[in-house]
This record gives sequence, C-alpha cells and structure tokens, in this order.
Amino acid sequence: MGRMDKRSLRNNGSNQTIPPLRLLIIGQKRTGRSSTANTILGKDVFDTWGGAMSTVAHGESEGQNLMIVDCCGWGTDENMVPKPEKLELFHALSLCDPGPHVLLLVVPLLNFGPSERSAIQKRMEILTEGVWRHTMVLFTLGDRLRGCSIQEHIQASGKDLQWLMEKCRYRYHVLNNKEAQDRRQVCALLEQAEDLLIENGGWHFSLHMYCRLEEEWSRREREMKERNQERQSSQGLVVVSNHSRQGG
Repeated sequence: MGRMDKRSLRNNGSNQTIPPLRLLIIGQKRTGRSSTANTILGKDVFDTWGGAMSTVAHGESEGQNLMIVDCCGWGTDENMVPKPEKLELFHALSLCDPGPHVLLLVVPLLNFGPSERSAIQKRMEILTEGVWRHTMVLFTLGDRLRGCSIQEHIQASGKDLQWLMEKCRYRYHVLNNKEAQDRRQVCALLEQAEDLLIENGGWHFSLHMYCRLEEEWSRREREMKERNQERQSSQGLVVVSNHSRQGG
C-alpha cells in the first residue's frame, strides 16, 4: 500500500482534507520525549527542560501532516500511580481528541529492569489493556548502540524488556536525537506509525471505547461463572437426590 493510500485510510477514502496523524508521546521523565517530538517535527517546538503539563503542536514533517502531544513524563514509582499523573495522562489524551492514532512509548537504551517494567505496567493499566494495540516502543539514545544491533540489545536485556516487546508485538523503532538532521530515521518512524494504523483498521485509540469493551467482557465473564455455578449446584442436587432415593 502506497503512502497516499495509507493517508487516505484516515479519511475513509473521501476527497476531503486528510486529517493529521495524531501521535501521543509517553514515557518516564528525562527519557528524551520532548527532544523526540522536536526531532520528528524537524524544529524546536517543545520545551526540553521538562514542563509541568502536556503540550500539543501541529506541523508537517516529511510530507506528513502531524499532531503531536508530548505527555508530561511520569515518575519512577513502581507501586502506585499518583493522582496528578493519572489526571495528566487523561489530559494528554484529551489533547488528541478524538484519540491518538499511535502512542509512542519512549524508552532510553539503558538498563531496563523490573522497576522500569512495573512503572510502565502501572501507567498502561490506567489506559486499559487495549492501549497496547496502538502502542510502539521508541528507543532513544540510539547513539549508545555503538555497533551493536537493536535486536542484539533486546536479546541481551533480559526478560523485562522481552515482556515489553511482547506487549507491543515487537513494534519498535530507534531514534538518535543527536542526529536530528538525519531525516531517514524520521521517515522510517512515520512509515511504521502508518503501518500500525493500518493494522488497526484505521481506528484511533479510544479510552472510552476500550473501557466499555472491558466492562462488557467482565459482565460476560461474571454471567458465565454464575451459569457454571448454577449448573454445578443443580448437578450436586441431583446427586444428593439420587443418594436419598437409594438410601430409602
């Protein structure tokens, strides 16, 4: 499928102006999220000193009309998600209204262990399991590979990074923000984002939709358990009744 065909998918094939590709950049503080957003747009738009709120910018990059939301970075707490972080995550989603096409989870090419895994897991749970369908990992500090391939890095990093790869179905890209002038890496990233959008049938991520789906799945599971319990209870009554007749 050509680039124009992929873009028309966002517009349901109509002749109207193709809407921007909506990207939501998420991740821990000081992982290069804002620098990544600037690299994608090809200019300094986002504050790289770490703002207190999520910000949005529109622009064109490599022939693509983009909307990028830089979600305020989260902390390192792996046991709970502070309420301000939850609210900021919801605020970032609202800036992408009606929802992001792709979430870019920024992970630096450093040690990735149980604490990093737990911190990500807690935040992503807020967005429901369905968010992983729209998420790809964006590795920053690409210059740290130093001759090592990203595949070798993933294999050598252990089970925690393997877990993350499996959650994202091995959708990832490496970005070197020190080589922001290398537009090939940006082109490749946007191509992968378009491919992910196609994989999802052109649908954006909707927290409301996935919450309703999870509620429906939970309701069906409860009903199934109740039916099984009723069936087991009725079978138990039959067994007791048979024993009673035999004893009489």
